[in-house]
Amino acid sequence: MFDKLTGNGNGNKMNMRIHVLEQILSSIETDGSSARVNSLRQVIRRNKADMADDAGKSLDLMRRIFQNEITKELQQIMDRHIRTTFSPAIENLKKNGHVVDQDVINDLYTSILDAAKTPFMRDRTSTMNRDRLNSEKSVKRGYESDESDVSILSQSSEVKRRRGRPRKDEEISLDLSPLTLHEVLKWCPERHLLSTRYIPAAKVAALLSIPVAVFFSKYPRMFRYSCDEEDRAMLMEEKKLSRSAGRCYLMVMDDVTELLGRSPDLEFGAFTLNEHILLKMRSRTAPVFERLKARLPPSAYTFNQ
Repeated sequence: MFDKLTGNGNGNKMNMRIHVLEQILSSIETDGSSARVNSLRQVIRRNKADMADDAGKSLDLMRRIFQNEITKELQQIMDRHIRTTFSPAIENLKKNGHVVDQDVINDLYTSILDAAKTPFMRDRTSTMNRDRLNSEKSVKRGYESDESDVSILSQSSEVKRRRGRPRKDEEISLDLSPLTLHEVLKWCPERHLLSTRYIPAAKVAALLSIPVAVFFSKYPRMFRYSCDEEDRAMLMEEKKLSRSAGRCYLMVMDDVTELLGRSPDLEFGAFTLNEHILLKMRSRTAPVFERLKARLPPSAYTFNQ
């Protein structure tokens, strides 16, 4: 999505973040006085007013433009250390019967990058994260209180919501708008392979400076998988997920790219899943897929979506 960022970043009208936020605001049916609408308006005003208004933000915009090139250079540096610094240890491990495949190397790369951040981290980072969490509290309670993995599909932006916690009996059938074959196939269990890449929904929402709940209210049919405690523990052990409060939703990276365009920031944070989590994901997704297929009109199968 940052391919569309041009100029010096000072209020550029081509900025996709503002465009997506304004689309979300216009799609919410309300009298204009709800807390969600007011919060979203504040986010839009802050994005328009605060874009590149200091040295740090200006440099960060420049960093996003060149992130792909920087990432490639970092890759070259780490590859060189694998060939030199770590080569004797790798050969010794192989001689002793250990498997040193690309997954092991990728874990090593992740550890190197995590350790490299330490000298540059300041209190400013924790302050920014705290502010972001506070901004999410007003809208995410309803979504986190529903234990269903597919509850977000019943929270269509076209259905007016009462304030407070969502009812447990709200099902996918509440979203009565027509489905397309393309939307239904997003929930096909067979698309989840060892090579499929995923990204936490929190990172996608953070890129747009909106809460996760607002993102899913705008795109309620986007596939997402709600991680349980076992999933979170595995992903944290594999250093693919950081410890954070609230529920963790995983989205398919290809779906995000299709919606928002290519983003080097998100590409760098994408990861694959182990077979155990994939089996659980397919199992939970299968009944949803069958229910969605049953709602498709016969004519949907005669077109290439």
